Amino acid sequence: MRYLYTILFLLVGNCLCAQSPDAKALDKAIKNFDKALLTRDSSALKNLLNEKLVYGHSNLWMETKKELIADLYNGKIKYKKIAPENAKINIEGTTAAVRNISFIDAEMEGKVLSFKLTVLQVWVWTSNRWELFARQSVKM
Repeated sequence: MRYLYTILFLLVGNCLCAQSPDAKALDKAIKNFDKALLTRDSSALKNLLNEKLVYGHSNLWMETKKELIADLYNGKIKYKKIAPENAKINIEGTTAAVRNISFIDAEMEGKVLSFKLTVLQVWVWTSNRWELFARQSVKM
């Protein structure tokens, strides 16, 4: 009987300790995403990006998860600086909308570019972690 109580206690404890979607975990995912873009860390990006990702740039260029990772890896685009400001996070259940202003320096096909952008990211809580589902930016 004692073993039965021990097993029940462990199962209940596991359920109570399971992660739930929260702003702190989302903030960490956002920072890890920016860092992964800057360092071109494809393994981190694979974990942070949803399989159905739609990644929209301010010039209307759209990428999938596979294309984004490939373009970073092959050097088509290199992020030099990503400085988000005034982030506003709204979480509703397992979906989050994040809006901010970002100052971005990048190099694309050898051309150095600087942007001030308004960015909207949509994150979804999947498999006990936040994944970027969609992103769109607009030049300011």
